[in-house]
Amino acid sequence: MNEDNLNKQAKKLLQKYLDGQCTPEEEQQVIEWFYSFEEEDLSVPEQADVLKRSKSALLDQIQEEDNTIVSRRFFTWKRMLIAAVVLIVMGGVLGIYWKNNSLSSTVDLAAVIPDSTGQFKNDIMPGSSYAVITYPNGKRETTADPQADHSLSSSAGIGMLSVEVPNAGKYKVILSDGTNVWLNSSSKLTYPATFDSDQRIVKLSGEAYFDVAKDANRPFRIELNGSVIEVLGTSFNVNAYTDEISTSLVEGKVKIITGQKETFLSPGNEAIIKGSDVAVTPADIQKNTAWQRGEFYFDSDNLEEIINQVARWYDVEIVNAESLTVNTTYKGAISRETKLSEVLNILSLATQRRFEIDGRRVIVK
Repeated sequence: MNEDNLNKQAKKLLQKYLDGQCTPEEEQQVIEWFYSFEEEDLSVPEQADVLKRSKSALLDQIQEEDNTIVSRRFFTWKRMLIAAVVLIVMGGVLGIYWKNNSLSSTVDLAAVIPDSTGQFKNDIMPGSSYAVITYPNGKRETTADPQADHSLSSSAGIGMLSVEVPNAGKYKVILSDGTNVWLNSSSKLTYPATFDSDQRIVKLSGEAYFDVAKDANRPFRIELNGSVIEVLGTSFNVNAYTDEISTSLVEGKVKIITGQKETFLSPGNEAIIKGSDVAVTPADIQKNTAWQRGEFYFDSDNLEEIINQVARWYDVEIVNAESLTVNTTYKGAISRETKLSEVLNILSLATQRRFEIDGRRVIVK
């Protein structure tokens, strides 16, 4: 059997293993692969380290499990970890390279348990509720109190307010009409303390999830960098970090206005806005709204895209980011409540890259 066919069969078997569809004989073959690899067989130090840490983490987890009750989560975690390591190590042993739909597009990053050897000299805690509010009278207030959200509009007086959420922050705002807005890191919302009698207009940069209060007589309009999103009452996510704006509709109906053009969006779809062009495609709602649920959720994301999300949430600078490959993509979910060291451990295991925390810098090795 030639190497290409061997590689294809190996990946097919590993996919079955991840999906829990292997026969007992096939499952045993994958497990034997995992335990057959030895560190000295690998010429790449990073791969040898991945193997060593993974076997150690698996053994520690087995020892920690209750002797009489073994959780379903452990079986899932064990399966994911074994498959991830087999794929990584085989990349060095057999010369398998995953472009486009790569090894980690089938590996749940959240299922990889980071080791506890303390390889990071310091650590950074995850972001939290935090914002800078500018009131109509020019007064600025920094708040980390999520309860303050409920009184912003009612106590602001007359005029425009702005809520800026820096890196490592998130914030929820309740507008005067009852609309709920969740702001992601590095985002800004500008809005009136009290809406007019005939319309509701806000301005957004960055990313926000809107749950708009229904009001048939007052359309709700979001202005973003030359485009306008108009609704009456609906739930949707808007990502306007770059010149390419995306809107994902959860429920209701949205009208997108770019120049003289109007585009209507139905639930489950996403609009990509670039200049005056609007493209409508099916949306991955789970992925696009994951941040609002407190998750990093990756699906066909490359390492550069992943690390950019991490940088915003932990407020760190990425050093040597240009060395990150964009050919390989990854899939998985990680809690945004996780410490930075644990996130980097997971990424290190899945990607064979090393990361170092130096103050508020993450150095890619």
